[in-house]
This record gives sequence, structure tokens and C-alpha cells, in this order.
Amino acid sequence: RGNMYAYRKCMPRLNKHLDDKWVKHCQNLHRQRLKQMKPAIDNKPPPKYVHLVQNLKKQQKDEERYSQIERDNYLLLDKMSYIMTHPQLLDEKYMGPPVTYGKSLNKEYRKRELMRITEENLQILRRIQHKEPHYNHLEWEEQARRDEEHLRNCCEYPVVLPAIRQSRTQLPRSSYREQSGYSEPSLVQPTPAPLQVRIKGGKSSAAPTGSQAAQASA
Repeated sequence: RGNMYAYRKCMPRLNKHLDDKWVKHCQNLHRQRLKQMKPAIDNKPPPKYVHLVQNLKKQQKDEERYSQIERDNYLLLDKMSYIMTHPQLLDEKYMGPPVTYGKSLNKEYRKRELMRITEENLQILRRIQHKEPHYNHLEWEEQARRDEEHLRNCCEYPVVLPAIRQSRTQLPRSSYREQSGYSEPSLVQPTPAPLQVRIKGGKSSAAPTGSQAAQASA
């Protein structure tokens, strides 16, 4: 504001009172114009068109459909009322005996074919039910017993068979160990067994251990 007055002071003027009055008048006019000024951007919502709010074509189709349904219902009701008020013309008293239509030409053949298929199925079922089994479970059990016996004869340590493993969940830990012959591993290293040395005469003798060999050499 001081710069504005400084600018006006540098301009020549005849009467400073009149000039100040004119400047105030111009400022008042400017304030009035600011108050009466309208926005240059239109912020109002767009207008609503009738053809977008209401689908007149759909309403017309619905009215036509409803009128058609109403007409059909009226015709159906008229027919039902006519049937209820008039005697039945489909009775034998008025129309005679009922009309019988021709039978199928291959009805007997299809019946015989169905009976043949049913009989064949029954025969197959009887053969399946009376067929002796090809495998004998008793022979399997005997063979398994012999194989287990051979296995125990060949093994050096106690045998843990799959049957015992399956029953492990049913047996307690102590009984399972007693049955299978299992023992906890020991931290003491076991003494190796003496080696068997075969002699030409047919006898076998144990080979000397490391301590025995040292005493013999001494």
C-alpha cells in the first residue's frame, strides 16, 4: 500500500483531496464488482435426461407381455368354465369305444432279447459264485512259515519280521524288546570272535588272537 501511495505521489495532481476521494470511489466500485462477480467454471451437476432415467421401451414391452399373459389366462379360464358347465363329449356314451392304437411290430422281439440278456447275466453270476478259488491261502501260509524258518536258520542276529513291526504299536516297549530279542547298544566295544581256520585233515581250529600271538613270540 505504501508503494501504491508512493506511485500516486509521483504523479502530478491539482487537488489531493479530490484525487483521494476519486481513488476511494474506484476502490468501492472494484469491491462491488468482486461481490457481484459470477464464476467462470460451471460446477453444477449435469442435467438429467428422461430417456436415461426411464427406459420407456422396456416398460412398453413389459406392458405388452402382461397384457398377453392376461389374455391367455382369460382364454384358459373361459375354456375351463365351458368344460365345467357342459357335458363331457369324450365319454363312451357320446364318442363310442376308445380308440386303440397299433402296437409295436418288434415288441415281442425286444422282450425276448431282454429275457435272453437277463438269463445270460444270471448264468454268469452263478458261475462266479460257484467258481473255486485258484489260489490256496493255506499253501501261502505254509510257504511263509517255511521261509521264516529258513530265514531264522540263516541269520546270525535276531530276526525282526514285518508282522512283529506291525504289532509294535499294540505291544508295550518292554514286551516288544523281549519278543524280538532287541538289546540296547553298549558303549563298550565287544571283543571280536576268533577266526576259524580250516585244516586239511578236516578239523578246524581257532586262530590265535593278538595277545596270544605276542606271548607265543616272546
